[in-house]
Amino acid sequence: MTAKNKELEVHVVASGSKGNCTIIRSSHSAVIIDVGISCRRITNALQELEIPKHIVEGIVITHEHSDHIAGVPQMIKQMGLPIITRPNTARRLMDKFSLPTECFQTLGAKEVAIGDMVLQPFSTSHDAVDPIGITCYKGQTKAGLLTDTGMVSKEMLEHLHDTDLLVLEANYDEQMLIYGPYSPELKRRVKGNAGHLSNVTAMKVLSALRRPKDMEVVFAHRSEQNNSLHLVEQLSDRLLDWCKAQGQEEFTAHHGDPKEYTSIGISYDI
Repeated sequence: MTAKNKELEVHVVASGSKGNCTIIRSSHSAVIIDVGISCRRITNALQELEIPKHIVEGIVITHEHSDHIAGVPQMIKQMGLPIITRPNTARRLMDKFSLPTECFQTLGAKEVAIGDMVLQPFSTSHDAVDPIGITCYKGQTKAGLLTDTGMVSKEMLEHLHDTDLLVLEANYDEQMLIYGPYSPELKRRVKGNAGHLSNVTAMKVLSALRRPKDMEVVFAHRSEQNNSLHLVEQLSDRLLDWCKAQGQEEFTAHHGDPKEYTSIGISYDI
């Protein structure tokens, strides 16, 4: 840790089709968003990122697909944290893992206080029962997470305007998907309105957002079969050049990884 405090830090612990997990923390609180990896990896990450376990307030689940929930039973057993999610998603998890209702905290449409942070869920478009994205506020800093959605509505954009720290899906390259190994049915699913965001769509979303100064973006949930880091970097560099030419607020791009941490944060002097 540096000599500075941070209003919010975002740590993408794992990002990809094999498992997803993100931690948002302030100076006094933390929340884990999705636990699609093992409990051991998550607790090791907390230790390595110097996030005390006692400040973790709960686990937010965005939707019930396995790459976002695989670690739920062990996380409940090892850390006893509440699962914070929409009621329909909670029911899916109860059925899948035989969990009692006491393990869950309902996440409705309104914002909710999590420690000294405020979380605001919003609906996304994915082939799950009630998928959500998340924005999180602490002081003057705003973080957001939008992955696993096949399209981005005006309402979603409204939630993401003025986000300082953004985790944004850039799942597939259209040509790689078309000529890749997936079946025709799976290709249609990925490209559909309830699928995932392409690299091009991710850049369109970012260009449409009202961006604050010093915005940081993690391009996340990159497909191993239908995308490459080089292609995402290439498009983000082109968008950045366009922002400079237009005199618009720029951004710093980072890239999520299945196995390595990607950390972003806004710092201020004590």
